[in-house]
Amino acid sequence: MNSKDLLSSLSLGPPRAIRLASLIWILAVQFFIAQVVVQLAWTTPFSLKQNFISDLGNTTCAPYPPDSSSYVCSPWHACMNASFILLGLIILSGLALGRSAFPRGWFRATGLTLLALAGAGIIAVGLFPENENIGLHRLGAAGHFVLGNLAMAMLGIALTRANERGAELKQRRKRPLLAIYSIVSGAVGLAATALFITDHYLGLGIGGMERVAAYPLPLWLIVAGLSWARHAPPTYSED
Repeated sequence: MNSKDLLSSLSLGPPRAIRLASLIWILAVQFFIAQVVVQLAWTTPFSLKQNFISDLGNTTCAPYPPDSSSYVCSPWHACMNASFILLGLIILSGLALGRSAFPRGWFRATGLTLLALAGAGIIAVGLFPENENIGLHRLGAAGHFVLGNLAMAMLGIALTRANERGAELKQRRKRPLLAIYSIVSGAVGLAATALFITDHYLGLGIGGMERVAAYPLPLWLIVAGLSWARHAPPTYSED
């Protein structure tokens, strides 16, 4: 075997890259596990309705926001902030490997760009806890809530607009549920984001509505990963 053949055998083709991406995106489950674990370490009451997810990454024990009666103390804040950073890296690495699972075109290009920005935003959330740099923290969270949810909708639309013929069209007809789930997840997340920033919580509390806005993206990563792992999607060119 010459050096060219060796390099070719070691490289990941699109099907293998997508399979690896699916395994990486399934690891987004760590985001939910970390929240449960860090929450259990609290010695003060923690409310899913009243506390932000970011309170789990707050690095001090004090009232937060500073002028409120809400006392925040998260002993394992480092674990939560690491989970935010890991989630962002999961998004970016899975995106890089699995981008060819989405039909080419404007919706794929836009969706992948927005998803990459959302991943970077989530990393910023972990690097800049709410009590240390609220400006960059909010900017990162906005990337998650707005760009991440919009990305899901865009990629869902991309999955419905495949225009290539032959086997790829046959495969596309087998995957309508992921397209629908992507669009619905994005729409729900965007609607919840709008309600959250306008102080309309529908009885869920500020923390509950934040979670409705934040959870669709990591849940979508898991669902997409499981879907790809179970049934390998068709691959599309990068052009």
